[in-house]
Amino acid sequence: MRWLSMKMELAKSRIIKVEGPAFIQVIEGSLSVLGKKMLPKESTVVPKSKVMVFEALEDSIVEVRIGEGGGLEELEDITIPPEWKIAVNKILNMEKPMTIIVLGDVDSGKSTFCTFLANQSYSKGFKTAIIDNDLGQSDIGPPTTIGLGFLEKPVASLSVVPLFNAFFVGSTSPKGLIDRVIVGARKLLDAALKERAEVIVVNTSGWISGRGARTLKLSLALILNPKVIVAIQRSGELEHLLKPLQGLTNLEIVRIPTPRIIRARNKEERRLIRESSYSRYLTGAKTRVFSMDKVGLMFSFVGTGFPIPREELRNYEPLVGTQLLYGEYSSDALLLVTKSDIPSEQKEQAKAFIREETGKDEVIILPQGFERGLLAGFFNSEGRFLGIGVVKEVNFARRTIEIMTPVDEDVGLIILGSVKISESGREIRKLDPWSF
Repeated sequence: MRWLSMKMELAKSRIIKVEGPAFIQVIEGSLSVLGKKMLPKESTVVPKSKVMVFEALEDSIVEVRIGEGGGLEELEDITIPPEWKIAVNKILNMEKPMTIIVLGDVDSGKSTFCTFLANQSYSKGFKTAIIDNDLGQSDIGPPTTIGLGFLEKPVASLSVVPLFNAFFVGSTSPKGLIDRVIVGARKLLDAALKERAEVIVVNTSGWISGRGARTLKLSLALILNPKVIVAIQRSGELEHLLKPLQGLTNLEIVRIPTPRIIRARNKEERRLIRESSYSRYLTGAKTRVFSMDKVGLMFSFVGTGFPIPREELRNYEPLVGTQLLYGEYSSDALLLVTKSDIPSEQKEQAKAFIREETGKDEVIILPQGFERGLLAGFFNSEGRFLGIGVVKEVNFARRTIEIMTPVDEDVGLIILGSVKISESGREIRKLDPWSF
């Protein structure tokens, strides 16, 4: 990638908007970005497809490097809406500890507001936590996770907040996984409170329309019991989520506008950002082999039942229409692994017949190799998040699962996700929950 490098003199109060990929370093003077003060020798990276606005607090000299697709523009005035400053001052004067949920559509400025609020909170001396509940565009933790971090200093972006703990949901979207998102958010809130956080800021996804979105956002409001919900909206697009909560006396709803600096990102840009993050969290990965009889597999039928003896397994082959390599059963499910894949219509007919004959709630028929590329999350025996990995193979004869991961600690639990990626972090496909 080619970079354009330049030195700039910025008079006091001059404002520049920098679009990534870019790098900015203070040589002389000082800058402010979302409440963070940058002094000489301090620098900030602006990720691709993101925008940051810098104001010179005094006459300053900065070095700026702009990558391909990035840009720089001078602005006439401060771009943080005055409503934001009023809201933040009001929120931080409330009784602590407190939880704030931030709602908004896609590209409405949620992460920007969370950064501004967290910086102001930290600067006032409050122990400040961020729960990043946006699975597809995680700033804290890998994609497909809910991340928890604590500010150790003012930050220009949530992406530099250290990861303290996370909950692996396993998908880039909460659709179909609302229960896991609610569980993960509550667990991380409890963890933040245990660490005596005084201000807990909860960023959320941009999914705001439809029954699923209503269920998720209203359930989060009930389970997290926030003192404040901040609604960032352009023209009332969040009101259907706010009106059901308007009668709660222990909740304050604060409505603020979307700032004009926000840059919309398309699906391709969002995917590239996720893939870069996968790659970063898989750095140093090596192959590890886990026994399915010693390490728990969660949100999967594989490894949760009893192996079907070979002679009994042969009885299912005429029903499925192909050779079976492995099978296991539990009180509610029957899992069969075929040597080769079969047409979907044939598979559904076989599943329906076996379900009727056995009375099982679930019949799962999968081809050999179905597991390759599946994203997995690792937890220790105490349930603490350790990292992610990519499944390479399941050895059914030995009942082991082989995974590429940088995690080298002892593992007590593996959660299998609904996304397939390459070992380099490239997204391959998304699957329905409980597909395996």
